[in-house]
Amino acid sequence: MPNRNKQKGNRFEREVTNLAKEYSIESKRAYASNGLSLGHAEEVDVLLSTPDRDWRVQCKVRKNIAKWIKPDSSVVDLQVVKEDRGEIYAILPYDDFLELIADDEEYRNSGQEKLDEERDIYAQKRDEIEHEIKQL
Repeated sequence: MPNRNKQKGNRFEREVTNLAKEYSIESKRAYASNGLSLGHAEEVDVLLSTPDRDWRVQCKVRKNIAKWIKPDSSVVDLQVVKEDRGEIYAILPYDDFLELIADDEEYRNSGQEKLDEERDIYAQKRDEIEHEIKQL
């Protein structure tokens, strides 16, 4: 008889991988849920690749997750948690996370466009000032 928890975990890993692909994010699922097959630590289940970096993902599926840890999306966008003297963790819906990392390249390009526009404005103002000086 197959192990239902293993099957559930495999389904969840496939879901995580396929959702990332819907956002045009390259994603690979580790063979046999073993990150060593991807060249990473054994705990890595999925690798998401963006222009900025690779995201090593460990997938955990449970029957229930504590209600206090899940953000109420009608009130907040992000839940931030920390244990005493511990590291801070951000919890947000997976789709929101995918949107953030999928937009990396677009964000970088829009920043460059803004810089280019500012340079053009300053160049235009400089030219206007030089023209006015020549008129004197």
